[in-house]
Amino acid sequence: MDLKNSFGVLVEKLRAEHPVVHHITNYVTIESCADICYAAGARPVMADWEEEVEDITCNANALVLNLGMINKAKAEAMERSAICAKVNKIPVVLDPVGVMASPIRLNFAIKLLNMGLITIVRGNLSECSALLTGEANGRGVDTEMETAGDGVALRIAKDAAKKYNCVFAVTGLVDNISDGKRALMLNNGHPLLKEITGSGCMTSSLVAACAAISEDKLVAAALGVVIMGQSAELAANLMEKKDGPGMFKVRLMDCVYHVTSKWNLVNLAPEQKVK
Repeated sequence: MDLKNSFGVLVEKLRAEHPVVHHITNYVTIESCADICYAAGARPVMADWEEEVEDITCNANALVLNLGMINKAKAEAMERSAICAKVNKIPVVLDPVGVMASPIRLNFAIKLLNMGLITIVRGNLSECSALLTGEANGRGVDTEMETAGDGVALRIAKDAAKKYNCVFAVTGLVDNISDGKRALMLNNGHPLLKEITGSGCMTSSLVAACAAISEDKLVAAALGVVIMGQSAELAANLMEKKDGPGMFKVRLMDCVYHVTSKWNLVNLAPEQKVK
């Protein structure tokens, strides 16, 4: 799989076409998701009123459903939007925030998956494991399975992708992505991503932006993850001794812009394994 050349073509397409990404998302990170879309060349729109979401979705190029701070009205809006997206062949990215800690979130996410409404799931290992097993046994919204071996994450990505017939991107120290037939392990990123709010949400936005302009959704998921990972590495390298997570987040946004606008110049390519 020639990801390097595929990525270069897609990054140019992303910045040339400016796809519209509709978000029904987490209020904690909504501004960060909008900013990261702009930085990468996409155009975000945030609308969650159930009476208008179908109109917004049908005019977008991709849809993000983020389960952070879910409520009844947002759940209805998400389902309506996802159905509209499926009818109009618009890719849908699900960010299953905290499903391992909330049976309500977990059951709703599984409902959407079983209805065949999801194109790509982007979550951490705990979240994706809960979707695979149907069990909510965690606390909070962050992963509690970081010590699991890479083989565990890869197996979960493959098995969940097969079960729900969509792409699963299990992100963490090593990113494991599968469509049930093919799989990728990507080594990029930086530990400081765990020290800021919304790194996962922003990654889901980047994945959706890439899904909007790529026919191959496995490649789209991988590209979105790589853009975030490479940008994080670049941002960390630009930090000074006095800087901390706050400055890292600022630099991260700038680096997403630079990575996507100067892809051929920086010649970034992930360390990858194809399974």
